Amino acid sequence: MTKQIYSISALAVELGRDRRTVAGALDRVVPDGMVKGGHRGWYLQTALKALKAEPPRQFDPSDGPLGTMLDRLESWREIYSGKPLDLSIEEMAEIIGHPASSVLTWLRAGCPYAKRGDFETGDGFKLRAPWVVDWLCSTSFIARKSGDVASAAKLQL
Repeated sequence: MTKQIYSISALAVELGRDRRTVAGALDRVVPDGMVKGGHRGWYLQTALKALKAEPPRQFDPSDGPLGTMLDRLESWREIYSGKPLDLSIEEMAEIIGHPASSVLTWLRAGCPYAKRGDFETGDGFKLRAPWVVDWLCSTSFIARKSGDVASAAKLQL
C-alpha cells in the first residue's frame, strides 16, 4: 500500500476538522505533492504533525540559497581571483550536468548572462558560472519549497 496525498478539503473530512483549521495548520508546511486539479497536497502524517503544532525545526542555513551565499562568502578570494571565465551555453550545461536546452530555458526565464545572445537558438550567449549557479539554486529552492511541480517542470529544474 502506498501513501496517499490529500487536499486540504479531503484532510478536513478525513480528520473531522474544520477546513479553515486544517488550512491554517498547513499554511507554512511544504506540500508533499500535488492532487488532481494542480492543488497542493499533504500526506495524512504531515497534516497530523502540523495540527499538533509541533515547533518548527531549526532553520538550517546550508539549505538553499542562503547556504550558497555563505559558501561564496567563505571562498570569495578563490571564486573571484583572476579574470572571469565566460562560458557558452554548451560549456555551462556540461559543467552543471544539465542539457543545453535547459540552460536556454533558464535564460529565457531570467537567468543572468554576461553577454546577450540569440534567445531563439542560444547562439552567442556568454555565461558566468557563479551567476547561473546562484540563479539555479535560488529558483530550485523556491520551486521545491512552494511545491509547484508544474512550474519546476516547465523551467526544467
